[in-house]
Amino acid sequence: MAELPNITGLDNAALLPADSHILAKLYASPAGASLNEELCQRFGARFGGSEQERLAADFLKDKLLEYGLDSAWTEPFAAPYWCRKTTTLSVKSPEIREVSCIALPNCPPGSVEAPLVFLGDGDPQSYADNAEKIKGAIVMVSTANPAFFHRGMHRGEKLGRALQGGAAGFIWMRGEGGGLPETGSARFGRLCEVPVISVSLECGMELMRLARGGHQVILNITSDNEMTQVNSYNVIGEIKGTELPEEIIVVGGHYDGHDISQGAVDNGSGIAVTWEAARALAHLKGQQKRTIRFVAFAQEEMGLLGSDAYVKAHHRENIVFMLNLDVAGGGFFGRFSLQGWSENLAWLKQLFSEMGESHIRLGDAISIYSDMYPFASAGIPAGSYASSNPSGGGGAPRGYGHTHWDTIDKINPRAIQMDAILVARFLHRLSTLTKLPFRKKAALEITAKLQERGYEEVMRFEQRPLPHEVWG
Repeated sequence: MAELPNITGLDNAALLPADSHILAKLYASPAGASLNEELCQRFGARFGGSEQERLAADFLKDKLLEYGLDSAWTEPFAAPYWCRKTTTLSVKSPEIREVSCIALPNCPPGSVEAPLVFLGDGDPQSYADNAEKIKGAIVMVSTANPAFFHRGMHRGEKLGRALQGGAAGFIWMRGEGGGLPETGSARFGRLCEVPVISVSLECGMELMRLARGGHQVILNITSDNEMTQVNSYNVIGEIKGTELPEEIIVVGGHYDGHDISQGAVDNGSGIAVTWEAARALAHLKGQQKRTIRFVAFAQEEMGLLGSDAYVKAHHRENIVFMLNLDVAGGGFFGRFSLQGWSENLAWLKQLFSEMGESHIRLGDAISIYSDMYPFASAGIPAGSYASSNPSGGGGAPRGYGHTHWDTIDKINPRAIQMDAILVARFLHRLSTLTKLPFRKKAALEITAKLQERGYEEVMRFEQRPLPHEVWG
């Protein structure tokens, strides 16, 4: 069988000592799982703008210094802090009763009373078919991805379509049983225009049963949440490159969770993987040509606020690649996605093959909902790695994510170890290559990629700017 041409440019034999060190450092170590547990037990959700977030930032910075990185620091940025208070959902007709609910983050204070309109999984056709009913109504949709639509639909798009249709309120109904409402921010970094809440599948079905026989269901949503301005903190540490220190590889994920849970998988596990990779690579200082910068982003759950602040503060630096680890360490099925750099897929495929990791699913699938997006939007080459276990169904694509039960008992320490080994080996290779294949792109190129994949319409519904509207 003919040998494949070496398109990566790596001397894999020379990398064996570094691989052996990384393996020895991480494979049998409980440190990653212990870090995640301490993060969750000591600091709870680390919700954006909270005191828990500030204390967790100092904790994570101190860990990087303890590991022996060249430097570590926190960077504050101004951000909103949404404070959950009291929210109620009341049935006014055809009978009177209270229904359990939670407010979605960025739900404004206020009250609305209106008829209920249920749009199932919220595919675009259901909005078109019910356009007249949506006006002035409280729209309820399921968290499930539409069964007969060509792509997934995020909460933000389903909400945006309802608001554009004139909805007076919005209910996010979990698509899987178990009595769990599913949280998630309503708008990016600002209060929503109307009250927005979440209910469990069981509570949503209870509302639908009231509509049997042609009854009109009238609901009242009342909430008194508050929003203030605070400082949030990105946590940064770096290993300085020896030959090309001005070329920076950024790796990281968000350390904030939602206020209703510990955020152990989303994204305590991703931070544990990042910090374990930093711990292993700190012992290889002097071997990396490029600078590797490890970042824990704040306020991802409230609209990518930390990564957006970071990119705006650092985009003039020579960031040659960004790897986002949102729900890395979540299981044993790895997925690596480039963010519009499809021309580099063959190179990465061979790189993972040379690493003995050819089982990882690899593709070019732009996502606008995690911390790699602000980098890609600015034309910085970016990718995302996550791992998971097989899901039992499509009704709750996040599993326990964004619910009360994203807790430390869902963590598999071995998954954190294996992903940390993978990430550390990958970063070490990027840092030692003479030349990387990725090129920076103009913001208009990224906008064109989004348009090709149907995301321009989505971002208009969500009232988010396209890349060229931010970066020119």
